[in-house]
Amino acid sequence: MARFRLRFLLQEFDLAPGETVIGRSPECHITIDDPLLSRQHARIVVNNGVAVLHDLGSRNGSRVNGRLLVEPTPLNDGDRIRLGTQELVFYGLRTDARAAKATGAMRLCQHCTTPFPEGPTSCPHCGKAVRADEDTMSGVAGMPVRQAWILQMLNDMLDRVLRAGRAGEAEKLLYRAAEETENRIASSDIDGPQFSRTSDLAIQYSLQVRDPRWALWVLDVHRRGRRALAPSTVDGLLAVYDLEGIAQAAREYLDVARDASLLDEHARRLQRAVES
Repeated sequence: MARFRLRFLLQEFDLAPGETVIGRSPECHITIDDPLLSRQHARIVVNNGVAVLHDLGSRNGSRVNGRLLVEPTPLNDGDRIRLGTQELVFYGLRTDARAAKATGAMRLCQHCTTPFPEGPTSCPHCGKAVRADEDTMSGVAGMPVRQAWILQMLNDMLDRVLRAGRAGEAEKLLYRAAEETENRIASSDIDGPQFSRTSDLAIQYSLQVRDPRWALWVLDVHRRGRRALAPSTVDGLLAVYDLEGIAQAAREYLDVARDASLLDEHARRLQRAVES
């Protein structure tokens, strides 16, 4: 008889017969605090040795191995379930303890750069054959694997809610995007275009609500990370330059930019505003 388990970050959850509801609500069997999850986002139903994933009409949908769920889908060992920006791994374990693996490893496909559980002879995402020298990330079973799509998804959502004028939702997403950005900068794994996009959206929020906090964060994170401002980010900062504290934060950024040789033609536009 099969036994099923979900792995999320450093935690593992046994899936008992019946249903397991996953979502943001504390009433769910598995509660995940993520603004991109619905209160009751999805459920896994275990019956007769089969586990089936159901999306519960969530706003952002559920995916299995990158594919959007359009109907209840049976789960297979090693399937990756994406809910919001969170990723869970589904395992089907045999009750024979000698056959069960206590730990696991992930492989990184050298063709599509997507991680997947060790075992298959081809990547479940792009279908390319696994080479013998494929990178193996041993010992990461149960540890978060950061991927570029997280920040991209947050930016897409943030763009939509800003266009709709939903400031409350936008700020929640900004906190999540800022956390992701800070973590990526700390690990020197930042996607430049997505970082610039997050910065531009943060400034757009400051302009929309006339609150300087997120524009100040943009200047601060660029200063601490010693990163050049994108042309569009400079445009945004000039648009909010009259907000409280922006001029002083711009001066502090420019001092660091000067020392780090980051004063390109775009940063000099901000410098001229500071000097005028």
